[in-house]
Amino acid sequence: MGALLLIGLLFILLGIAVLISGVVAAIRQTRQSAHASKAKGTVVGLVRRVLNPGSAGVHCPVVEFVTATGQPVRFESEFGTMPASHRVGQVVDVRYDSSDVNKAEVDSVTTRWLVPGCMSAMGLFFLLGGTVLFVAGVIALTASSRG
Repeated sequence: MGALLLIGLLFILLGIAVLISGVVAAIRQTRQSAHASKAKGTVVGLVRRVLNPGSAGVHCPVVEFVTATGQPVRFESEFGTMPASHRVGQVVDVRYDSSDVNKAEVDSVTTRWLVPGCMSAMGLFFLLGGTVLFVAGVIALTASSRG
């Protein structure tokens, strides 16, 4: 009974912390997107990145683009998929920091919102689960004190 209350409270606190982190990541992403420069780039290669030993890994696109000032840039995306979602020769939208062109990324919903979205969803999951456990603990404690 008391354990349910404690575990529920821990899950609620964890959920709040993760949810706040997700909201902060979303705000940061929105600000970065608002200040980012945009360009069209071309996928010139795919690099296989193995995240865990024994896994097949993911394919990250290597993209070339030219900045608004005419500077050519080549970068490897931090985001990859299995199977590859890009192909060599494909034209993609790119966003980059004009003060540091090496901070460039393929401009897609996934690259912009995957991390904030997952963090917010996990925070809500823990918050909801913790609330259910906490309420169950309160009900169990109330029932045991009556009987």
